[in-house]
Amino acid sequence: MLREAQLAVLFADVSGSTQLYDTLGDVRARTIVARCIAVMTEVTHRHGGTLVKTIGDEVMTIFPDAAAAAEAACEMQEGITGAMVIEGRPLAIHVGFHFGPTLLEEADVFGDAVNLAARMASQAKSGQILTTGATVESLTGPRRKSCRQIDLTQVKGKREEIAIHEVVWQAEEATMVRAPWATLHRAEGRLVLTAGGTRLELGEGHPSLTIGRADQNDLVVHHPLVSRLHARIDYRNGRFMLTDLSVNGTYVVADGGGSGYVHRDSQELTGAGMLGLGEAISPDSLAGVRYEPG
Repeated sequence: MLREAQLAVLFADVSGSTQLYDTLGDVRARTIVARCIAVMTEVTHRHGGTLVKTIGDEVMTIFPDAAAAAEAACEMQEGITGAMVIEGRPLAIHVGFHFGPTLLEEADVFGDAVNLAARMASQAKSGQILTTGATVESLTGPRRKSCRQIDLTQVKGKREEIAIHEVVWQAEEATMVRAPWATLHRAEGRLVLTAGGTRLELGEGHPSLTIGRADQNDLVVHHPLVSRLHARIDYRNGRFMLTDLSVNGTYVVADGGGSGYVHRDSQELTGAGMLGLGEAISPDSLAGVRYEPG
């Protein structure tokens, strides 16, 4: 009998398991994978979740809410990616989850939430946790603040693009440096970005912004070569980091000379210059963003 329920569906998968089997042999590799699955299962139960099934080196679990799934995902990473080393080889998992409507039938789960959770897991890199923007909206407190949007993508069967967020689970990534000199440096850091008639300031009070063609971005640049979510700039410990998320990449041209090209990677922005979104900077460029210290 089918039963409807709002649940968080989570998939966690051992990264690089094929290589484990190739290098360590079936028996040894299977023992290691089983140890990872045991950790993920135990963490699931501790956070009020249920193991639905294991699929090779992957677990599928459900939780009553997004907060429980987020906490479990972080603890899984801490217990495996952050702790397990076998024969000198560090192990890692990648995790994806989504909170939404599901259909329960006996011991299995179906529905849109399952499909989206599986998509998040497939997109996640080794050591990474991904979830959807809709799921982040249901989180509160510090865990919500540890989520950052990294992409906007089309999902099969969905008309609207889905916002993908990374859940930062490593303390050094989520926590600001508290040394007095770092605090002072952060307070003084400012970066001004200008495109068309829009001017935005990045700094301690506004530590992150997105640039792209879609209206949901902080800085909107309407141009066919600009991706809907093209790039993100973050203020981290006194440094301004550009992360390209686009199809066509971002060109960085400094005022003092020197240029670079960033595609699906990060680069620190220093001084002043121009960003070419999807195309190199030229006198008639319509996809340029000016950056300079505030």
